[in-house]
Amino acid sequence: MIPLNKGFVLWFTGLSGSGKTTIAKAVKEKLSNIGYKTELLDGDWVRKTINPDAGFTRDERRRHLLRVAWIARLLARNGVAVLCSFVSPYRDVRTEIRKIIEEDAPFIEIYTKCSLEECIRRDPKGLYKKALSGEIKNFTGLDDPYEEPENPELVIDTEHDSIEENVNKVLEKLEEANLIRLESTEAGMSGEDKVTIHVSKELYEKAEKFVKDSGGFSSVDELVEFLLNEVLSEESSEYKMSKEEEEEVKRRLRSLGYL
Repeated sequence: MIPLNKGFVLWFTGLSGSGKTTIAKAVKEKLSNIGYKTELLDGDWVRKTINPDAGFTRDERRRHLLRVAWIARLLARNGVAVLCSFVSPYRDVRTEIRKIIEEDAPFIEIYTKCSLEECIRRDPKGLYKKALSGEIKNFTGLDDPYEEPENPELVIDTEHDSIEENVNKVLEKLEEANLIRLESTEAGMSGEDKVTIHVSKELYEKAEKFVKDSGGFSSVDELVEFLLNEVLSEESSEYKMSKEEEEEVKRRLRSLGYL
């Protein structure tokens, strides 16, 4: 797990059905795989668990979202990368949310942009259908306004861009803000975890040719065996390892943690 001295909060805002939680979950998975501590807070979960009495009037939404902001702030203060996915339709309330969180942690507002028409077409939870039939009142985008962010840190177009493209945009924004490191081959590794292997140009070219011809090494064992055999064959056949010697070298490498 990669420790963060201080976490951060990503606040995904947008219409219902715009893909906020879909992107947030995918970003969370990426961050978790890299080694960061993460938490996802989304509207459905919070309303079912932490704030089951929350209503949908403007004032009720405000109180609901400010509670979430304080929870996110507490988590971020303790080194957690917090992803919040809420319609959060009002600019003034989002400003309050930002103020609460930024007292303790970095805050990044992400607008998941998607047209109302596309959100109605998707309607993953059937909410637009109910709202249009009058079963749900004060529904954002229909009989209650959604106020688009004026200066979000990031806008992702979930109507025209793929999930992967938008996830990468979020990760790039985090790296640009110096909140995470995305070095894929070294992510999550400290200096003590890394091993540098110095090889001759000729040996490197042999390994490169092997990868091109065969598609790569199936395991670290195979790579080490290849390097050892090639190094020894460069010198003289008298230095060729017997099977027993080869196994002993591998055993020692394993005991050192290289295999």
